[in-house]
Amino acid sequence: MQGALIFPGFIDTHIHGAEQVNCGESVAAMRKICAKLPQYGVTSFTPTPIADDIETSQKAVEVIREAKGSFGSDILGIFLYTGYKNRSIAYYAPPTLPTPEHTRALAGQDLSLILSVLIAPELDGGLEWIDWAVKQGMLPVIGFSEGSPDMIHQAVARGARLTDHFPNGFPAIDHHFSQGVVQCLLEDDLAMQVNCDCIHVAPEFLRMMIRCKGLDHLVAVSDSSCLLGCPDGEYRMGDKQVFLKDGAVRDINGKLVTGAHSFDENMRTLLKKGFTLEEIGALCTENAAKALNLLDRGKIEVGRRADLVVMDEGLHVRKTMIEGEWCYQND
Repeated sequence: MQGALIFPGFIDTHIHGAEQVNCGESVAAMRKICAKLPQYGVTSFTPTPIADDIETSQKAVEVIREAKGSFGSDILGIFLYTGYKNRSIAYYAPPTLPTPEHTRALAGQDLSLILSVLIAPELDGGLEWIDWAVKQGMLPVIGFSEGSPDMIHQAVARGARLTDHFPNGFPAIDHHFSQGVVQCLLEDDLAMQVNCDCIHVAPEFLRMMIRCKGLDHLVAVSDSSCLLGCPDGEYRMGDKQVFLKDGAVRDINGKLVTGAHSFDENMRTLLKKGFTLEEIGALCTENAAKALNLLDRGKIEVGRRADLVVMDEGLHVRKTMIEGEWCYQND
């Protein structure tokens, strides 16, 4: 294909669903998502089920376990999206305190597929929970936190290596006060998951983060929901009435709820905002592999998986290869 661009397969480390189904909803739903994601160039992903209650979470974990190995995008493991959150604004439910017993219960007593877990480290027992999670081989992901700078520093020192929804899942920056959100920017060992649709986070803030952290510390995610691939309109998400318009999902009060842009569409948005192909490639491939310590993908080089995405110059996906087999073609 003349004028084509070749990237390593994209790695989406935060995705809740697509095509009107949620991650963990059923085995059929997971197979539908796995089969659909190569259309967007995503060759590996961590399904991100909402783990607010034990019964629902256990079902989701078991469903995802059964679906692993399905045709299409590779399920790397689960990003367990717990209620271990600490936000004082009315939109959020009261926090669930993190304990090993509770986390094991969420996973149905089998942690083998749990790759990463959301945690606000300032919650009672949070730092001790991080110690335990690291020993189990899980990655603690700091998110929805109002922790102090010292608390964030201690969490990183104990093994937290990634943030979630940065910075829109944190309190707004206020230059009058020392804040954990600023400490996240100052921690050399902490990478950031960022929704790069330029709706959740303004492109200028992305630029600032690159300057502060270095390009290799930002990980682009889709944060896509079950509304990915749906037309604009009014929908129900759980008990919420929401409105999808131009890739943004908002509640009846206009609050941003989640995303609905595909991974490649976010890449096209970044390109329009002046980011280079090299920057976009790092954000969408290699950085995620580094953050999750994946040594077999994320770059095009001998010894890594043959996960490739062929795009035109406008960053529209033309072909997607997973482990040496073309699983999507649009040429």
